[in-house]
Amino acid sequence: WFSTNILGNRDGLVLDEPANFRTKEVSKLSTLESILVPENQPDLYTDYYHKVRINYYPPRNDNKEGWDNIDIFGWMGYPMQIKINFLCRDSILAAPLCLDLCLLIDLAARNDRYGTQRFLSFFLKSPMHDYTVDEVPVNNLFQQYTMLKNAIREMGGYKADELID
Repeated sequence: WFSTNILGNRDGLVLDEPANFRTKEVSKLSTLESILVPENQPDLYTDYYHKVRINYYPPRNDNKEGWDNIDIFGWMGYPMQIKINFLCRDSILAAPLCLDLCLLIDLAARNDRYGTQRFLSFFLKSPMHDYTVDEVPVNNLFQQYTMLKNAIREMGGYKADELID
């Protein structure tokens, strides 16, 4: 999996600094590892390779471009590729997420819920978890969505009606 982001705004400038990029690189690389779980599927993921790049390109301004190339194999081991080109504006992409996070944090506080709110992982690239006790982050989107719905139900006084498998 080869992933490149082209950013022209302050994010791109900050991530152009190697020390700052390293933090982003570690979080992006660890996400794929926790999704694939290579030790559980050694035939599929023993030799996978994941490379992350972020390029600062000032003329891009607030526009963000992401290129992903995913090498896969098909029938009889024939090599194939999935290519994704994502274009957006960083602030337009982030604004509704920030609004939802503010509203949900307020809801949690009104229900005396403080500290790490794992149910908010649905909105974040790096799911909230307690790394100090080796808790594994939940990267499964369905599980994250179920955690979100159940937390909202519980704060509204309703019983959670879906289990996380």
